[in-house]
Amino acid sequence: MIRLEPCRADEGVYMGESIDPPHFYVYQCLFRDLGVCLPFTQFECDFLHYINAAPCQLHPNSWGFLRAFQVLCTVLGIEVSLRIFLHFYQLKIGVPPYGVLSLNGSRDGGLFTLYAQSYKIYRQEFFRVALVDVDPLEDEVFHFGGLPKFPFYCVPKPSRFHGLGNLKLTTSQAAAVDNLAALPRLLDCKLVLSLANLAYRERGLESEYFVLFRLLGFATPSFADVSFADVFCFLCLQA
Repeated sequence: MIRLEPCRADEGVYMGESIDPPHFYVYQCLFRDLGVCLPFTQFECDFLHYINAAPCQLHPNSWGFLRAFQVLCTVLGIEVSLRIFLHFYQLKIGVPPYGVLSLNGSRDGGLFTLYAQSYKIYRQEFFRVALVDVDPLEDEVFHFGGLPKFPFYCVPKPSRFHGLGNLKLTTSQAAAVDNLAALPRLLDCKLVLSLANLAYRERGLESEYFVLFRLLGFATPSFADVSFADVFCFLCLQA
């Protein structure tokens, strides 16, 4: 199981490895603002593994890009693919050894605006996620084949990337890239994240944008009701 633990006054996210119990650090704003959940999605694990970095090394606005991408792809019925995401972004690495990692648009441009123009105190608001009584050989949530799905502790040399690099897209992934590139960029990150409320219609978690979907002609909107063209139209209206 996982246990959320407060940190000591003298504790920092860049502290070294611990096995009693193993843990990783996360910033509070990821959950409060962006809707990040535990355990991380497979896409989020894959991204952290790809850049070889702990969750706390990635700037909150970049986490916002990850979350918005997943929401947008889900609404549009597009595969939530790491390679599709990489096409639109590159990784900027701060001053070593533990500089903040930030995503910027690739040569072909990014997808979303920043969630917040300034995250001034986010580094002061964090906690530990401890893995209690977790056997790496049996756990499939945070481990694969006995190894962590992503680095738990800060890595001094994360892996930089500029777009896809040498990676290739499948035919369906290339079509998805074309569809996403056709949207009116940059998309408002907060607006896109609000579309996640569609997934919780049965729970009554509606937003002002949900009402706008009704104005577009959806009496009882759901993911199945909304086509790519419909969302494209909706986003164009908000641009």
